[in-house]
Amino acid sequence: MAIADRAYARIETTLKGYARILPMGRITTLFSCFQPGPSSPLSDGTQASLPDGLFQHLRNMDEKLDAVLTILNQQSLQEDFPIVTLVHDISGAGLRFTSDWDFQVGQAVEMVVALRGQARGLAGTTGIVVRVDEHHGQRLWAMEFQEIRDAEREKIIQYVVDRQREQLRERHFAPES
Repeated sequence: MAIADRAYARIETTLKGYARILPMGRITTLFSCFQPGPSSPLSDGTQASLPDGLFQHLRNMDEKLDAVLTILNQQSLQEDFPIVTLVHDISGAGLRFTSDWDFQVGQAVEMVVALRGQARGLAGTTGIVVRVDEHHGQRLWAMEFQEIRDAEREKIIQYVVDRQREQLRERHFAPES
């Protein structure tokens, strides 16, 4: 992950991650990404033809189902991925994280990152720990993605773009001192 070779934007962040060490020589995933069906919001005409309050009721039910899925995924993640991590920066090519676990450079790891609070915001990947740096008295591990589904990489890239937009808005509307 040399800086000159980087093809993806990297963003500083604070995200919870869940990891597991992969056996030597095997990079097989345990995490199965949540693949929502194509989102098809109702057209204005369809929404208008629904009885009063039904559209809002359906939207509320969808949010509640997302909350239930999030809780179920959280329980499953903690069982399958016992190593808790804190992701400090992320890109479409890799991430850097801290953990109480003592990783080794060259070690294969599967990690699931909670990009958002919903089940659809989980992104899973396998990668290799490529280096360790010291940062404020903590070990900061760098992981380069090895096996990542297109849908998972797209979630990460979308998260990075969304965070960059937020930062630009904050700078644009920040009071000048």
